Amino acid sequence: MNIPKTPEGEIINSLRSLVQIPSENPPGLTEDIVNFIISDILTEETGFRNEVITHVKNGVKLHNLVSKIGEGKTEIVFSGHFDVVPSGTHTSWTFPPFSAEIKEDYLYGRGSADMKGGLVSLLYTMKNISKIPDLLNKYTFIFAGTADEEYGMTGSLELKKRGITKNASFLIVAEPTNMKIGIAEKGLLWVALRIKGKPAHSSIPHEGINAIECALSILPQIHESIVPLENNILGKSTVNIGRIQGGSVINMVPELVKLELDFRLVPEEDPEKVIQKLNQINVGSCTFELERLKNLPALQADLNHPLIKNLLKLVNSELVGLPYATDAANLVDPKHPIPFIIFGPGDPKFIHAYNERVKIKDVCNATDFLTNALISTYSKEV
Repeated sequence: MNIPKTPEGEIINSLRSLVQIPSENPPGLTEDIVNFIISDILTEETGFRNEVITHVKNGVKLHNLVSKIGEGKTEIVFSGHFDVVPSGTHTSWTFPPFSAEIKEDYLYGRGSADMKGGLVSLLYTMKNISKIPDLLNKYTFIFAGTADEEYGMTGSLELKKRGITKNASFLIVAEPTNMKIGIAEKGLLWVALRIKGKPAHSSIPHEGINAIECALSILPQIHESIVPLENNILGKSTVNIGRIQGGSVINMVPELVKLELDFRLVPEEDPEKVIQKLNQINVGSCTFELERLKNLPALQADLNHPLIKNLLKLVNSELVGLPYATDAANLVDPKHPIPFIIFGPGDPKFIHAYNERVKIKDVCNATDFLTNALISTYSKEV
């Protein structure tokens, strides 16, 4: 089979254009990115069927994109997010954060690695596949571009509600993995504990109940709420006490303390049991309330899937697990899981940092690897 290959210059130009479109979240505006993609890459003139799906968050209209090509009943979904984290102090950058400057094989800019490099690899994989009629007769390839991945994942949740992966046989998410193949990700559980004591004047602390002291006393119990199980891909579950708020003035016994806990859980860890253990914490003479803030499932794919095997041969890399959550947590139903990979250009050590950058060659290679893996996997079934 004559395998289509997009010129590297076209890929680089599209990457530069996407990085030059600011999509910092907040506010996470993505309309300009969607318009660029449907007018310059996945165009209706080349056979793509595009649907712009909007949703509102905090009064702001956010834009998602679903683009399809092919007529087959079997669906393969590509997903990536459009928003990026704030660029911070611009003087701390070597190049302006939205200039998309190229130096020594890297393209610099906010979002270049997380994840506009991965977006471009998906978009041009779609373009390459669109030139193979035999595949399009049996399969439908879907690009699901999302808003608000960085601060809420409401875009992927909106697409999930619309059944974007309901009939999918495979999902590819192009987060930056440094060209390693992610086949698992930890689940996320965010919990708030509100601990209540009794106020009093600080000169007579025995007349009150110090909520801060109660909070400090329960830290070992928080860490003991997860079990010491180890997943062969993801390692162990973790908990981070990410935020503490308490007290009002120095000369009062503090009445209230709020702890916010960030659990990252392996598939063997039951989040309901974690909640149960937290509810049994002994806070001494204080009382407490628990609030579940957010819960996303842990995921693990079957590493024996043919597409994963074929991609692994091409990339000559390794299979890894990710300690963080991605849009896959919304798009994969753990009760009826579909095979997936998380794979893309971009070194995680550069993301969310000043001078974020992505290796241009990796963006081009990721496009070729995905194209070839899809063809070698699914052309055999045509």
